[in-house]
Amino acid sequence: MIDNKTIYEKTTTDGRPYGKITSMGVTRFKDTAAHLCRQSESLLDVGCFSGEWLNYVTSKHPWIIKHLGIDVAQNKIDEGKRLFPQLNLQCSYAEQLDLSAARFDIVTCLEVLEHIPDWQRIFETLFKLAKRQVIITVPYRESILQTPCIHCGKLTPLYGHLRSYSEDDFLEVPGWKRSITKLRDKRDKTLLRRIYRLVKPFYPWILINYRKIEM
Repeated sequence: MIDNKTIYEKTTTDGRPYGKITSMGVTRFKDTAAHLCRQSESLLDVGCFSGEWLNYVTSKHPWIIKHLGIDVAQNKIDEGKRLFPQLNLQCSYAEQLDLSAARFDIVTCLEVLEHIPDWQRIFETLFKLAKRQVIITVPYRESILQTPCIHCGKLTPLYGHLRSYSEDDFLEVPGWKRSITKLRDKRDKTLLRRIYRLVKPFYPWILINYRKIEM
């Protein structure tokens, strides 16, 4: 059984490049930021990679005065500190954070859960860390592709995506109000492709937004 710690130490800390954030990624950042609760001052990003989302959201929304980004890959945290020295980044697992001192108004977890074997455990932890809002994005109804591993020859999921998600995977959480939004792929430029997408919409990602119910 490969646990979260083992899989990430062996697949994301060995120096292999995972690519840079594209213009399509920035568009998703913009779509995600539109859902942030503005009556909040602090944000935690779980699985922050190199801090691209944190850099975007803190530069666009100055009302976020406290932030933290965590990732289990030390090499990505080091890269983030070089790229964005103003950010507060640390190598950590969400389960290791001190809940008494690490609660944030908003907790985000963007395109992370599909990489984690025990994703439900992280899902539950997000609500322990959040005071007002939890935002999750994952690929939507993805066809998981597999390719032979160059080391062992066994089939392994392409892109490290271990499972596909739909709305049914994200249930109601007591004390939280849930909403789900489908995010479009805005790469289509030609008129024909745009018309096709209107006839048969394609949503590569879903955003799950949980807000704490005020008592």
